Amino acid sequence: MNRGSRLVGFLKRTSGVGLIVCLLNGVVPGCAAIEQTSRVRANPLEAPRTHRVPLGPGLAVQGERQGPVVVAKVEVVDWCAIEQLQRADGVRITERTAVGNSLTVEWLFGGLLTATGSGLLAYTAFTRPTQEVEGELSMPQASGWAYSGGITAVGVALLAGAAWQQLSLGVHETPLGEREMQKRGAAFVCARKPAAAGQVRLTLSDGSQLEAQANESGEARIELPADIDERLKLEGRRATLEAVGDPRAQVRIEL
Repeated sequence: MNRGSRLVGFLKRTSGVGLIVCLLNGVVPGCAAIEQTSRVRANPLEAPRTHRVPLGPGLAVQGERQGPVVVAKVEVVDWCAIEQLQRADGVRITERTAVGNSLTVEWLFGGLLTATGSGLLAYTAFTRPTQEVEGELSMPQASGWAYSGGITAVGVALLAGAAWQQLSLGVHETPLGEREMQKRGAAFVCARKPAAAGQVRLTLSDGSQLEAQANESGEARIELPADIDERLKLEGRRATLEAVGDPRAQVRIEL
């Protein structure tokens, strides 16, 4: 078998691999698996400024057991919160790391294909074209250039992708400009007065519920079952008292 036949056989074996790599490289943006995490850092520009923020009206309730009843007091309240404002420079911190040995494999694969393609280009350049002989497989020199150039191009593309991903690794900071940070504390009652009406609910530790209506002064009396003490011994003495209409108006009481 002459040199032309050996070149044809080698190119037919390697061009399939090059085609697969080329397809993968065209569909997937880089062969290496890169893991990225981001967080934001704030660099304060001033001392925090605090002020009270009104959150609107609501209800509050309190109560205690007095013999066979629970006496509850319903109030109309204003809810507030303390808000903290502060100007700061924002910075996004991004960290990129290669997963496992995927980037190393990309470097090796790209280098292997580039070296193989370059060797085939040199072989094609310095090998004199062979004349076709009947019964022997041969390939025009133009096809040899095309296959060799294709393999080299795929290898160079992989190396370029590996270089770009290598440069993107590490920790990078991106300025986000000046921002105003806002932090709001828990809601609290900042004003209160007796409710003119309302409904209260008492939930016992066994899950049973008792309700009563508040009068014009905001007082409600919840009648307890006759066997309440026996039930409390089995289920516990803690109960939840709430003003119906505001989920924030809940307290735990001891019966």
